[in-house]
Amino acid sequence: MVPEYNKIKYGFVILHYMAYEMTVECVSNLLHYFEKDNIKIVVVDNASSNGSGKQLAEFYDSNNTVEVLLGLKNDGFARGNNLGYCYLKENYQPEYIIVMNNDVLIEQDDFLKKIDEIYKKTGFAVLGPDIYCPTAKKHQNPAHLKGFDRNEVQQLYTTISKYCTHPAFYYYKKETFGKLKRKIIKEPKNVDTIDRSKAMENVVLHGACYIFSLDFIKQRTNCFCPDTFLYMEEDILHYECMKKGLKMLYSPYIKVKHLEDVSTNASIKSGIKKFMMKNNEMKTSIMIFLKIMDETD
Repeated sequence: MVPEYNKIKYGFVILHYMAYEMTVECVSNLLHYFEKDNIKIVVVDNASSNGSGKQLAEFYDSNNTVEVLLGLKNDGFARGNNLGYCYLKENYQPEYIIVMNNDVLIEQDDFLKKIDEIYKKTGFAVLGPDIYCPTAKKHQNPAHLKGFDRNEVQQLYTTISKYCTHPAFYYYKKETFGKLKRKIIKEPKNVDTIDRSKAMENVVLHGACYIFSLDFIKQRTNCFCPDTFLYMEEDILHYECMKKGLKMLYSPYIKVKHLEDVSTNASIKSGIKKFMMKNNEMKTSIMIFLKIMDETD
């Protein structure tokens, strides 16, 4: 028997790295809307070198709704979120686990109720909300309408490898000459042709916010492939869900705001350093993705 909405337990996982104020704002946002609901918030600190993880643990020490897990080292996006996901699954047995970036804000007081209503109608394993990024002025979900095939992943690996081999050349080509070219010839911005006003099944969902139902939680020890450090998590998750027959669903009826890249910006100020870090991690993650494809095809 499915429990009534107000008796359902919802778990939140928020991955923290360096950006103390943003994580506090994110948690405060959840408490504002859902403190009277049956929720548990787990903040996972990825061994922030500025001591902000310990600050959070002290700040929420007397709050029974919020628990802070202090990582011994920076485990990256996938393993950091897996820690919180596993902790909730083993200790609180929630019906839904919501894994979201610390730069994501919810602005619907019926957000949790809508999750349960959508599940009862669709039986999703993974649900993605309408994610709006105000800085980019765009909606980010779904990330892609279909997953990559092996040839596409191999092509991506070839391109990223070039960026890693000659990072300065490609960074300045992209950032300096690319911007100048667009300014001179007035290239039109990319036009978004995806109709995001309707629900879509088995699309690639954006990694800023995932809602996992019991259909997923019962089958998966981890929410993400634990081998990556950063990047490609959403593409690997989609591939693995499709292989296992786990339904992924985008719904425009639940909405979040994504402030984007707060943790990365707090730790890496230099543009070229961020470019190098991103491409090096992307290359490693693509190699892992190719290995997964080879082992399951």
